Amino acid sequence: MSKKRFRDQVVVVTGASSGIGRAAALAFAKEGAKTVLLSRSREKLDAVAKEIRALGQDVFVAPADVASKEEVDAAIAEALEHYGRIDVLFNNAGKSNVGPTDAPGFVDGVREMFDIDYLGTVRVTQAVVPAMRRQGSGRILNMSSVMGRKAFAKFGGYASVMHAIIGYTDALRQELRGAGIDVSVILPSLTQTPLLSSVRPEDMPPPFRRLTPIHVDQVAEAALNGLARRKARIEVPWQPRLLMLAQAVSPRLGDLFVKVLQTRIFGWVFGTFRGRTYQHG
Repeated sequence: MSKKRFRDQVVVVTGASSGIGRAAALAFAKEGAKTVLLSRSREKLDAVAKEIRALGQDVFVAPADVASKEEVDAAIAEALEHYGRIDVLFNNAGKSNVGPTDAPGFVDGVREMFDIDYLGTVRVTQAVVPAMRRQGSGRILNMSSVMGRKAFAKFGGYASVMHAIIGYTDALRQELRGAGIDVSVILPSLTQTPLLSSVRPEDMPPPFRRLTPIHVDQVAEAALNGLARRKARIEVPWQPRLLMLAQAVSPRLGDLFVKVLQTRIFGWVFGTFRGRTYQHG
């Protein structure tokens, strides 16, 4: 498969300052894309932009908080003025909260995640879609999670938001059918990013203590491959499909599968545990 599948395409990546967003922006650049980096921190975005320019690729820094419609609209308008088009949008910006559903701060945490993860995705998409409609082409990829299909204990809020993103993506895909715009969602499993770096190990759900997180580059590669193949749903790695199948058959079977994930033997047999956990990955 060609390593320049995105040559000269304008790609917007939100949450591009670190983690999966940074890895994806670099991966797109290596395949010839002109990248638009969107995140809150200009300093961090400038550092990523420097890496991209070192690859000999064009890049545009567009600082914006996805929780602000005004900032998002301004950033996308600047990108369109600079490049004249947007071919790919990767909605990746987000945050996560961990804790039981009866915790005092649960409601506030869910409200913040909905504003950033879910409504942030909606705001950027609404800013970009009119340009894609005018072009008659485009590809949109929204970040969700395996927890968008199966929630874990202590991740009720995050799982709710991830479910909402999948629902929004499904509706958007159908609404844009015939407009030349493909819409996809990506569901990574536990990934070593700054998203959960501040969480204490004892506060993690039990299954996480027997899971080795995947690398951000693996998620970025899956995102690019899925977009190139115009897949509606991208799962990475393959093992979570077993969990989602169990959940589809029966919620009780899904719960049982989550318990099995906590065993060392399952992790070794199916390659989900390699002696490292999230904090040490």
